[in-house]
Amino acid sequence: MTWMVGVDIGGTFADFVALETTTGQLSTLKVLTTPGEPGADVGTGLDRLAGDGFDVRDVARFVHGTTVGVNTIIQRRGARLALFTTAGFTDMLELARLRMPDPYSLFCERPAPLVPREMVCGITERMNADGTTLTAPDPASVAAAIEHATRAGCEAIVVSFLHAWRNPAHELAVAAMIAAAAPGMVVFRGSEVWPAIREYERTTTAVLNAYVHPRVSGYLERVEARLGDAGIAAPLLLTTSAGGTMTAKRGRRDCVGMLLSGTASGVVGAGMVARAAGAAAVLTLDMGGTSADVALLQNGLPSFGAGQAIGDFPLATTTVAVMSSGQGGGSIARIDPQGVLQVGPESAGSTPGPACFGRGGTDFTVTDAAMICGILGHGELGYGAIAPRADRAEAAAAPLAARLGMPVDQLAEGVLQIAVTGMLVAIEQLLARAGVHGSELTLMPFGGAGPMLGAMLAEAAGMRRMLVPANPGTLCALGALGAAIRRDTMRTVLLPLDAGAWPAIQAGFAALAADARDGVAEMAGPGPSDLAWTADLRYLGQSFELPVAADGVASAAELEARFHAAHERSFGHAEAAAPVQVVSLRVAATRPAPPIVLPRQSTTAHVPEAAGTARLHHNAAWHAAALYRRADLTPGARFAGPAIVTQSDCTLTVPPGWTAEVDEHGNIVMEHG
Repeated sequence: MTWMVGVDIGGTFADFVALETTTGQLSTLKVLTTPGEPGADVGTGLDRLAGDGFDVRDVARFVHGTTVGVNTIIQRRGARLALFTTAGFTDMLELARLRMPDPYSLFCERPAPLVPREMVCGITERMNADGTTLTAPDPASVAAAIEHATRAGCEAIVVSFLHAWRNPAHELAVAAMIAAAAPGMVVFRGSEVWPAIREYERTTTAVLNAYVHPRVSGYLERVEARLGDAGIAAPLLLTTSAGGTMTAKRGRRDCVGMLLSGTASGVVGAGMVARAAGAAAVLTLDMGGTSADVALLQNGLPSFGAGQAIGDFPLATTTVAVMSSGQGGGSIARIDPQGVLQVGPESAGSTPGPACFGRGGTDFTVTDAAMICGILGHGELGYGAIAPRADRAEAAAAPLAARLGMPVDQLAEGVLQIAVTGMLVAIEQLLARAGVHGSELTLMPFGGAGPMLGAMLAEAAGMRRMLVPANPGTLCALGALGAAIRRDTMRTVLLPLDAGAWPAIQAGFAALAADARDGVAEMAGPGPSDLAWTADLRYLGQSFELPVAADGVASAAELEARFHAAHERSFGHAEAAAPVQVVSLRVAATRPAPPIVLPRQSTTAHVPEAAGTARLHHNAAWHAAALYRRADLTPGARFAGPAIVTQSDCTLTVPPGWTAEVDEHGNIVMEHG
């Protein structure tokens, strides 16, 4: 037997999927994360998967997604860094883009940069905008900066100079000086991490990469050691922010490439389910313990973008286009100074966790609210890892209910509604950008908490159809298995989009394609790669650009026509006579993952027998809800709400007014009205 294993580690649970490639046997599992000992949960999960034909010695593919990088940034537990930048530009990180996080707050403060001002060193050097040297790097200023960084105990140095995207010679020269003077110092160059125009975004991305490097590198070493101890010979692959995979060797250097790995692999897994089910336009909802992430799928494929926020900072690299909000199952309910009930973004995480888990948590969370409303508590939670109790949730809710002067059950439903409202803000922003209405989409909720609140969110967003995967709580781990080896390359060119510049544009694409192919070959060995070409375009004089697919484009005129059409779709107008500028070129090379065929069974229409009844608090009233076990629902089963469906990795709520039917893949298709 040959197995593929996908692992996704979130804030509360580590999710495992093991797929036997010959028979299609699928095993899933959740174990509690170990924040104090990162990587230990991988060994725990592998031990618990053993049996039922699974043998770690038969694992041929092991793909892993983790939140260790993004959590390092959010918790500000990264490396002590120094930043070497062009003299006169040492306030770059403080100035940022002069945007306040909350323009409506009189007390709003911008977040402190990851590199404190005293560790930003101005280097005497200057590159012209055309890439020619105006002032060569001054060795004396470099030596003084190196001494300052080493004396301060810095673990890494970021070198990011003005106009280095055009010519990295000065950054390379200073990096060589650092290597000679401080051989053990880790160095990252801005033009190496992301060679794009805009100094702030390029520098911040390099800083993020260096900031998480020690923890990510150490974590990967521990995981590889655990895999070796377990007897797994397959190389460790990591899911990336762009929905692909890369080797652990590359991940140690390209840390920013895996910051959104779990989020992206969830979208990839949703795309697999959507294509198999024939759902063309899908809005995904990945709700875990800490956050809720939403993305749009067209024909099973996500859109991509740049500028995704990581904590308080922008990430310039290519990522799956996702909007996030701070509402998850562990999000804490509180009363703000104005006496208003709020939910999140603070989370109880896995330790101590929601109060109902009995692991020491005392704050009232979304999970506790679901417990009081009767949604949870009817089956094992997290594959038996948790035995939640309603009395603990009620004890945590009591102080808030007393302050607000309302019954505990009314408070609990209010917390769920506030959580849904917070998610709705992100959804409305995403739909407005895409120019679509919720009624045109199917909602696909997954993650440990997505199906629990999916129907409430669908109603609020005007969606009348839901598609709940067969294993929603472990879909991110399944998506990791389906992710291709991927290498993204880009370069800023600043060329006019016309016939005269077309040969230079083609040459730029060709060079990037060669680099991307080489990157895939380095990770996966010799073989063909699929290429995707993108050009970032704008009307001359605009401040920002639009990514436009350039696959199969044979001329500048054809690419220009695509840009005008994209501008019309995005902004409602286009200027056909205006000159167009090519800002950057991008090429992504991919090597497909082994094919994954989702199980399919014939359907027989029938009404399933309920396993029991439960009390469900919905719309300010208690309802008698039918209770079903997901394992008992075979294809063709059809039932109506109010109902609750329990399974090992999550709980599904079917409110009054919704009907549900199991399709041939084991998905539950729900419709409202």
